[in-house]
Amino acid sequence: MAHETPAYRQEFKATHDSASGGTQEPWEFVLKLYTRHLGVKLPMAARPWCGIVVQDGANLILGLDKYQPMVGQQDGMDQAKAIAQTMERYNSYQPRQWDGGKDAEEFEAFKDYIPDMILHAVEGVREAFKHANMIEGEYQRWHNEPKVDVPIMLYQDYSGGGKQTDLKCKPPLRNPPKKDGTRSWRVPKVEGITPTAQQQMQQSVYRQATGEPPSLLFVSASGYYIADEDNCDLLKPEALDRAYADVVRSWQIKQNLLKAANGSWRNLAGLVQPDFNEIARRHGPSIVDVANQLWRF
Repeated sequence: MAHETPAYRQEFKATHDSASGGTQEPWEFVLKLYTRHLGVKLPMAARPWCGIVVQDGANLILGLDKYQPMVGQQDGMDQAKAIAQTMERYNSYQPRQWDGGKDAEEFEAFKDYIPDMILHAVEGVREAFKHANMIEGEYQRWHNEPKVDVPIMLYQDYSGGGKQTDLKCKPPLRNPPKKDGTRSWRVPKVEGITPTAQQQMQQSVYRQATGEPPSLLFVSASGYYIADEDNCDLLKPEALDRAYADVVRSWQIKQNLLKAANGSWRNLAGLVQPDFNEIARRHGPSIVDVANQLWRF
């Protein structure tokens, strides 16, 4: 999408904002800009990686893999083949080495549950769009918000027939260790689940950008649940209007930070207070080192 980036944003290469960016804390926004500036990737974790591959597997079966709007939905892959291909991709992940083995343990445990999660996701998408002629998959979209001077990027997971839904995966949760040191896992129940504030805010952007009522497809190995305006007060129009106002305020605050920084990383870092404990928990020691470099005064 052609758009002239304002001069105050150019040093930071902040050429756009995003639906997810509207839910970030200011320190997180600044840190992500800086890691991108350095070409440093933030580490993945087994839990979000599980959600990514579940959606990949569902898309293979639904004919939405590598979706392109000009091509549309294609014939889907056989379920067994799709699951095998998905598990091959899942196994390419290298667990974190700095969290005492927690990520590696989750990575191994999730393998037993991913096939069921994929099939429940497929069933849930088909239910959500049972009245649509075709289902659209994920691709890059843009939204213009008058109070923000760059375009807003968004990715909807699924849409069609005048509605949309976002897939939210719920991998198993660990139980406390037994006396012999082994551990069991419990599968979350998704029936009646309530969206988080971040999920509500993201859906408010999708609704504002497309005019389509949003929904959330929650999936675990036990089944699926679709939350929408008919069964969830947080997804009703008036609630989404309030959430969207919060998102716009968040975009504006970050816009003002960039303006006040006057093209200087030192100035930008000096305008926000980093949460080093949270940086360490989410991203590990290598990103803490990057953050220390950014906020060194």
